Amino acid sequence: MFSLRGRTGLITGSARGIGRAIAAELVAAGARPVVHGQRDSAHLRETARSLGGSDGPLARVAGDVRDRRAVDRMFAARGPVPRRLDFLVVNAGAYAATPSEAVTADEWHRMTATNLEGSFWTVRAALPRLRRSPHAAVVLVSSVLASRPIQGGVPSQSTKAGVEQMTRALAVELAPGVRVNAVAPGYVRTRMNRRRRVDRWFHAQLVRSTPLHRWAEPEDLGPPVRYLLSDEAGWVTGAVVHATGGLDLS
Repeated sequence: MFSLRGRTGLITGSARGIGRAIAAELVAAGARPVVHGQRDSAHLRETARSLGGSDGPLARVAGDVRDRRAVDRMFAARGPVPRRLDFLVVNAGAYAATPSEAVTADEWHRMTATNLEGSFWTVRAALPRLRRSPHAAVVLVSSVLASRPIQGGVPSQSTKAGVEQMTRALAVELAPGVRVNAVAPGYVRTRMNRRRRVDRWFHAQLVRSTPLHRWAEPEDLGPPVRYLLSDEAGWVTGAVVHATGGLDLS
């Protein structure tokens, strides 16, 4: 079940962290994804090499999703992204827990340009290739903070809420040919969350508030994405799947 054998796609923000874990899960399901990073970094090259296995490195592409022209170049005719995409995982994102009084115009722009605008332009650029596939599915990565607010980080929380409404609107607009869903993780042990993880008070409060009593690992996010991209989820579109350990219930 949940096989993706022979399918190709693109996972943005997959050089490390959640995106890399999703890529590993999809490779295990038989897919051959293109991995992506903001730059052609050592992390991106190592991810492509290590996940490629005996078939050779995975294809990789680099580009800043905040730049619409860079997104369009990622889908260049002779680039590494296949002419037909069976799936697209929009994972590239940004987060900051800055109090509102300290938020700068640059930070606000970075959050909206990455999380909201970057997600939209990536989906739009991929559409012609997705429409060539009978299995076309998109998964956008949101956050528990889109629906469970905390103090600080208003720009990032607001843009992730926008991603969830974008998911629903795209699901309606692109049906029946392309399914669109989202996954909303809770707090995950990634480099982006390092400051939260080393804050003993925050760590204790989070574990206490999460019914499953732990942080998520990046690998916890792979299976929900795999399901949403599979034929078994063929009747699911416009959904936001909360993968939070129950944090959204507290």
